[in-house]
Amino acid sequence: MDYESFLIEVIDGGMEAAGKDYAGDSPSRTRKREGAIKGFEECRGKTPEELAALLTSSNARTQEAYREQDDDYWYWRCRALEIEWVCNVVSAMLQNEGRRPLAAHLPTARGVMRAAEIVGVAAA
Repeated sequence: MDYESFLIEVIDGGMEAAGKDYAGDSPSRTRKREGAIKGFEECRGKTPEELAALLTSSNARTQEAYREQDDDYWYWRCRALEIEWVCNVVSAMLQNEGRRPLAAHLPTARGVMRAAEIVGVAAA
C-alpha cells in the first residue's frame, strides 16, 4: 500500500468514527464534530513533514483558544486531536519503515494497531 492510499484510509476511517463520536444535534456536539472533520480534512494530501507542521500549529491554536477562553475552544481541541490521530497512525507506518515518527510521543499502541489494520496485519 502506498503512502497516499494509507493516508486516505486513516482519514476516511477517522471521519466516519468522528461522525459517530459526536453524533447529535446539540450546538456543542455539532461544533466538536465540525472541528474533528476539519482536522481530518486538513490532513488530506499532506506529506509526513507537512503533517508534523500541522500538528504543531494545531496544538498552538488550541492553546491560544484555551488562554483566551475562546467560546469555540472545543472546536479547536477536537480539530487538533484528530490531526494528532492521523499523525499517530502515520507515525506507526513510518516507524515500521525504519523512519522517525512525527512527534516524540508517537506512535501510541492504538496508532500501531490501527496502522496494522489498514495494511492487513493481524494482531497476535
